[in-house]
Amino acid sequence: MSEYRVKAAYLYYFTTFVNWPPEAFHNAGDEVVIGVLGEDPFGAILDETLRGKTVGNRKLVVRRFGNVKDVRESNVLFISSSERDRLASILKVLEGAAVLTVGESEGFASRGGQIAFRTEDKKVRFDINVDAVERAQLKVSAQLMKLGRIVRESERHGG
Repeated sequence: MSEYRVKAAYLYYFTTFVNWPPEAFHNAGDEVVIGVLGEDPFGAILDETLRGKTVGNRKLVVRRFGNVKDVRESNVLFISSSERDRLASILKVLEGAAVLTVGESEGFASRGGQIAFRTEDKKVRFDINVDAVERAQLKVSAQLMKLGRIVRESERHGG
């Protein structure tokens, strides 16, 4: 299985292990939006992986964002490594929004992102920044916390 097929599957599983506050959705039938910001490393894999999937009664949809101003419309946002130099400003835009941020750039979680993919022994693993998750008012299940490595922010306001 390719690295990005595994990461796409993780993005789906993250939606099943995270609870959003009620105000994150306007209507009972609102979709769960998985957004991609920056260069899309998934291609069609993400769409194929999420096609027909639901979480609770909510359909999952993929949206690709070219403008950081629109990312608050997502529930899960994969921030591509192409955006690593802009990470601080992207996270600033997301302050106060119930958006689960996921990335793969070096130090993503310690810089204020919530879940960071990393590769260990040729397997995809992830780190969880619990401080950032709590700030976004998201509830991550204990089961997901056990699967990830817990990290703390080292330089939240750093670049």
